[in-house]
Amino acid sequence: MHENLETICAISTPIGRGAISIVRISGKDSIPIVSKIFPKKKRLEEVKGGSIIHGWILNPATKERVDEVLVSVFREPRSYTGEDLIEIHTHGGVVIPSKVLQLLLREGARYAEPGEFTRRAFLNDKMSLLEAEALLNVVNAKTERGARLAEANLDGRLQREIDMMKESLLDVKTLLEVTLDFEDRENLEIDRYEIVDKMKRIREKLATLLMSYSGGIILIEGIAVAIVGKPNVGKSSLFNTILQEDKAIVTAEPGTTRDVLEGTVDISGYPVRLMDMAGIRSPLNEPERMGVERARKIINCSDAILFLLDASNPLSAADEKIYGAISKKPYILVLNKCDLDKRVDSVPFAGEEVFVSAKEHTGITKLNEAIIRLIESILPDGFSEGCVCTTLRQTEGIKKAITFLDEGLRLMSEGKDVELIAFDFQEVIDKLKELTGEITDEEILDRIFSEFCIGK
Repeated sequence: MHENLETICAISTPIGRGAISIVRISGKDSIPIVSKIFPKKKRLEEVKGGSIIHGWILNPATKERVDEVLVSVFREPRSYTGEDLIEIHTHGGVVIPSKVLQLLLREGARYAEPGEFTRRAFLNDKMSLLEAEALLNVVNAKTERGARLAEANLDGRLQREIDMMKESLLDVKTLLEVTLDFEDRENLEIDRYEIVDKMKRIREKLATLLMSYSGGIILIEGIAVAIVGKPNVGKSSLFNTILQEDKAIVTAEPGTTRDVLEGTVDISGYPVRLMDMAGIRSPLNEPERMGVERARKIINCSDAILFLLDASNPLSAADEKIYGAISKKPYILVLNKCDLDKRVDSVPFAGEEVFVSAKEHTGITKLNEAIIRLIESILPDGFSEGCVCTTLRQTEGIKKAITFLDEGLRLMSEGKDVELIAFDFQEVIDKLKELTGEITDEEILDRIFSEFCIGK
């Protein structure tokens, strides 16, 4: 077990009004520290792991009762962190859990850094780095579908896939090194065709994982969809209607929206991050100019576009100009205000058309269906919610592994020295070990675990 000299503590539930809060403490001194503020006839040191004890938290200095609590005791190595760990279940709110936390700090614990409990779980071999990242994805998932995908990796699906590739690579590398060791004494030959075939299969698996990232990130973090159009075509009304809440201010005056508003909606399991922004036109004043400029930047950064047109008025040169700005992005043509007399039955732009009335909330189901089709067109070919790469760190590691694998295959095809080939295959193995956390870099660990909340 990785020995941590300091005992850490934190509130692990959101601060605020609620039925209960959980204060967590982990480390070699967690049980002695809690014993000082949770006096019982049966000492905590004698309690079995997995026990839950009822009692009162007392202030050792004043003997004042702080709160009636339940204390869960977990013994190392059978705990989340692999260390002695205690969770104190207090009443909710802000005051009580904060007072309990302060008592733990006063008795010798240290305030935990973001993700430090999970970092200790990783260091104590309770989970791999891939599983730790999957846990963060579970926490961040915005839909049930995204959570299921993250939980599959938390259950070790990606870990097992990487482990199988490492085993195959180790077998090949061992064969190459045996040949190298005995080439002066025995006439050992290697079947280069068999090795190349095995390495190509591994490369194909790595390439499939790499391609899965764009789909995985859509399911976990969502797809950014900008609502774009002229002023007063109903962008904010459509934004509110899809989200089913009045988040954007809607008036008849053009140019009302200047800041970019965002909201996330679950459409058949896909988290869709909608962005409402200023209408694109020649601005009349400085605030509107800034809003239009910000809108143009959001268009460039978005994954897809809802190009909103006013079906009750003829198309204009401004519509054509906007089309030129968004046409290279995946988009849907949305013709709004169909509750009024239609002046536009079709548009001269390519793409799927959907007729809606944001005011009357009609056509939204068809629009959602079109958004689903748009998302599925963006997903990589053959995307499956099976074994999926979900972080940029993972993609970077896989790209490096493929680079060294390609170099080893090139050397094999050219009949180069076995020693050089074995070196490249070892580099591939090392890159996969970096993925799983068997080879670690403190800077990378700092970056990963800093994304967790405090108390996790």
